[in-house]
Amino acid sequence: MSLTLRIMLFLASVLSLVFVRRKLRSSSVRMEETVFWLFFSVLLVLLSVFPQIAIQAAAWIGVQSPVNLVYLVILFFLLFQCFLQALRISELEEKMKQLVSEEALRRQEEDPEESE
Repeated sequence: MSLTLRIMLFLASVLSLVFVRRKLRSSSVRMEETVFWLFFSVLLVLLSVFPQIAIQAAAWIGVQSPVNLVYLVILFFLLFQCFLQALRISELEEKMKQLVSEEALRRQEEDPEESE
């Protein structure tokens, strides 16, 4: 892994750690989200500080270049996060439909004359 990539990876991961930490303190991010991003940032810091991890893992898995493995890991984690977000959105949409239905029934029970 080139020195330039290691430096860029280290700076990006440290900046993401700082950003996530600030958002956690201001309570603008859910704890589950924060744990994921903290773990992801720490993983990137480890890969940038200890490139031997990426080199050994690339050799073990059979990936031609450690840089490709780092990109693959980043891509995998981000796709996984997108999938989790899609699941949460689907759950929220179902809850919204249920709440709208319940509210419509409640309003109809309160004033049945208005619904006619």
